[in-house]
Amino acid sequence: WIDDCELIVTSCIESLIIDDDFNPDISSLILNYSLISLKRIDIGNDCFENVNRFEIDGLNELETIIIGQKSFKLDDDDTGECLIMNCDHLKHINIDRKSFKYYESFECKNLPSLISIQLDDKAFYRCQRIEFESMND
Repeated sequence: WIDDCELIVTSCIESLIIDDDFNPDISSLILNYSLISLKRIDIGNDCFENVNRFEIDGLNELETIIIGQKSFKLDDDDTGECLIMNCDHLKHINIDRKSFKYYESFECKNLPSLISIQLDDKAFYRCQRIEFESMND
């Protein structure tokens, strides 16, 4: 991370692992097609507080997303969005307890290989909309 607000990685990285209590001063975390080789995202506990937009789009090699407990949590007067889409090989999403607290929406779109989603106790607490959409017939 550079200046607590910019992450620079190369397109050949296969695993993104973030340790517990990592809280840069950012409001959104967007991981997209520029990380073409990424296969695994593993975010620890108590990370990315105050991030109100988490988006993964077009990571076609991605297979696993793991989010630790109490990550991506907001205050009760904030709202957030979580969007995971267009990941051809994504098989598993595991979101631990109390993560994405006060997020307004959770959307999964065009994830043809998805096998399992595990949402532990109070994940997406007070979420108003969960949407699963497939491009496959």
